Amino acid sequence: MRRSSGPVVLNLALQGGGAHGAFTWGVLDRLLDEPGVDIGRISGSSAGALNGAALATGYARDGRAGAKANLALLWQKVAEAGSLMTFLFLPLRKPGMGIWDDAMPLLSPYQTNPLGMGPLRYVLERVTDVALLKTPAAPALFVNAVDVHTGYSRVFGPGEVSVDALLASSCAPLMFQAVQIDGRPYWDGSYGGNPMLWPLYQDRLDTDIFMIELTPLERQETPMTAKNILNRINEIASINGLVAEMRALDLLNRQAAGAAIRMHVLSMDTGASQLDQEPSIKRTVGRVLFERLRHEGYANCDSWLSANRGLLGVRSSVDVRARYLAPYAQPPGGVGTQDTRKR
Repeated sequence: MRRSSGPVVLNLALQGGGAHGAFTWGVLDRLLDEPGVDIGRISGSSAGALNGAALATGYARDGRAGAKANLALLWQKVAEAGSLMTFLFLPLRKPGMGIWDDAMPLLSPYQTNPLGMGPLRYVLERVTDVALLKTPAAPALFVNAVDVHTGYSRVFGPGEVSVDALLASSCAPLMFQAVQIDGRPYWDGSYGGNPMLWPLYQDRLDTDIFMIELTPLERQETPMTAKNILNRINEIASINGLVAEMRALDLLNRQAAGAAIRMHVLSMDTGASQLDQEPSIKRTVGRVLFERLRHEGYANCDSWLSANRGLLGVRSSVDVRARYLAPYAQPPGGVGTQDTRKR
């Protein structure tokens, strides 16, 4: 624990989650309205990378107001760019059941998606200013993607972030062709870390991290359809990457002299409706949906701040070991090897 003085600097960890990223938009909107809270570094994967780039670019242009306006522009442009694809796939859909989603695991984007990531590139070129992201006025932005050949995660830091890096971080393998950077193919960063946490505390062991969690740690239902099975496989990969990051953070806090990395988490699984958490929502595009998710994110961040504002800069508001480590198998000498979630 420590006592804070002056504004609290929050380093943002922004998870991926497709359309669920609009929930993050709402949370960020509320944070930007909070006096006494400044934005520090940003680490994002997939939709989190897009939100991070929009926030950082807007912040560099015109402070908090610029960040809020650019986040709104991002989701407006995503809705516009996605409307054509939604129209084209409409005959393949029925209410409550995405037939296209069920067929997706059987089809290759090299055969079925001639537009590639062109529509998303169009969006990013309008909301991201790479030159501004390299200036001191912009919060330091880190985004990650997975090397298809090696499986290694690559983190693109300040000075490296580009439209291609953002596209790579958002490249869902069954929807888009791999993004080529420096002659290597990359896929969605969420497979390696959702998001990477270490860039947020590297060289600053006394700091606060605020993570907007879109991936549910647990789903009660067993998935039966192809799309939901694939979704849960992806979520499990994301969860295991996050647990590894949390284990490293916990170890550092316990063993490094002077380390005080305070972790804060706002989870969508406690702040959004059951309908909006349904897996198919992630692949849905629409202004009405985005605005509803933004409203939910804003309201839930407001509630979170009312309950936890006094802990910022003082101590963690989430028990990392209980939430992320104890329920999972640990190495010898770790937190424990039994499942404690039902206790």
